[in-house]
Amino acid sequence: MEFDVLYLPTDPPIASFVKLESSPPSGEASQTPTTMVTIRGDPSLGLQETVSAVLEGAQTGSRLRVPLGGDAGSGSAELACERIWIALYWCFHFTSNQHIAVPKGKPVPERCVELVLESDDSTACATASTHLERLGLVDIDSREDGTRAYIVFATTFWQTSLELFISRLNPHRYLPVKPLRYTLSNGTIRHPKRPLPPQSKTPFYTRHCISDKVNSIFRLRPVDMSDLDLIHNWMNNPRVAEFWGEQGPIEHQKQFLEKCLASKHSFTAIGSWNDLDDQGRLTGWRDACFFDIYWVKEDHLARYANNVQDWDRGVHLLVGEEWARGRSRAWLDSIIHYMFLADPRTQSLYLEPRFDNDLLIKLLMRHGFYKVKDFAFPHKQAAMMKLDRDCWKGCYQTSA
Repeated sequence: MEFDVLYLPTDPPIASFVKLESSPPSGEASQTPTTMVTIRGDPSLGLQETVSAVLEGAQTGSRLRVPLGGDAGSGSAELACERIWIALYWCFHFTSNQHIAVPKGKPVPERCVELVLESDDSTACATASTHLERLGLVDIDSREDGTRAYIVFATTFWQTSLELFISRLNPHRYLPVKPLRYTLSNGTIRHPKRPLPPQSKTPFYTRHCISDKVNSIFRLRPVDMSDLDLIHNWMNNPRVAEFWGEQGPIEHQKQFLEKCLASKHSFTAIGSWNDLDDQGRLTGWRDACFFDIYWVKEDHLARYANNVQDWDRGVHLLVGEEWARGRSRAWLDSIIHYMFLADPRTQSLYLEPRFDNDLLIKLLMRHGFYKVKDFAFPHKQAAMMKLDRDCWKGCYQTSA
């Protein structure tokens, strides 16, 4: 898919204008697309950068050439990292559905690119490469001729906090990880002291989702009491009520929401969409989904699960708007990304849908979840679904 506008995961989302130029196929070689990205943001921030990149080869193991620009040698390591990250963002987010020809039954190689930095100042490339390695973004491989190859894996890219690379553009911030301290809940459950939830009314995750069905920005923001009417309407949707059982008068949802907001081991969020028009302009935020994100160690689910780790997370979720039901793969991909990105110590994610919720269970399995077991909660028969971090393949251009 060729596209003209790409929004960066910043607050607010910054529009980038993209031009793709593909060279014609030569023999068995794949096309070599060239993307030119121009970031347009708040003029007061002076965001007039142009990022160029050449992707050589469309399949795994390809090369991504990134010119650092004429000012790379002037000590602007921050600007160099910004250019590199944006080029990788385009590469991994919007070329990930390209076909990888693998003979039947043979192992599928892990998606990665060799990063080739270009500058008239050779020390600038070496400095930038060393900096990226220290930040955990690149792996350095030694070739037989003694030169080095700088490899970036898609899974590494999606698990690395973007604030390390585009801090100038006001990205969502998840660092730092605080030193470990333990506390007790209910006098008996020992667990790490949890970080505070995101600030009220402040979006904490953004992602541009593009597919054959959707071209839209997905955003997560905390819930507050001003969302009561919205939650009341969603919970009284018969489709939602069948699985959540929280239908009833608005006083019932008020008590439900107050309990959620008072929780010390979870927080609730609203997922919203902002569709792009034909000119690539945002048309306005529309609330669509509800998420209850929790730490498993303190949750009642921990009584039924084996080997729950200190930082494992779970989520309860619902899609409240009928128009958003066709976007399930996009929002699920995004909520998974957020939970793994928010804390690098989180090794596993859990969901426990009702055992007969076949649509959700199949959707989860497409994203790498596996069923641990069916088990009996006091209020429902549930399927324990689990996704381990090392089994997650990262975000991709979704087919909604």
